[in-house]
Amino acid sequence: MAIQEINQPVKVIDNGIRSFIPPCFCFELRDRSNSLVATVSQVALEVEGHPRLKDFEVVDLFRQNELWALGTISEYDAGPQARETGRRFTIRQLVR
Repeated sequence: MAIQEINQPVKVIDNGIRSFIPPCFCFELRDRSNSLVATVSQVALEVEGHPRLKDFEVVDLFRQNELWALGTISEYDAGPQARETGRRFTIRQLVR
């Protein structure tokens, strides 16, 4: 998979799925009409002027502040136990 650009604002939501074997695709990216854009196994906030946050810290930030995000989705190695490649959403910009 090449890098996928997320150019329309999305909300990061915990879908409640849990797994003992990585990667666990537990984060949904939903657009303003609540349509599913993608499901990812990691989320990283990398926005200048904000603390670097990961995964459930990002979900909490979005829940508390009604934020939307733009960024990229890329693949990563989820470790030796992984049955598939992980997908990480890296947030580059926050919008309200």
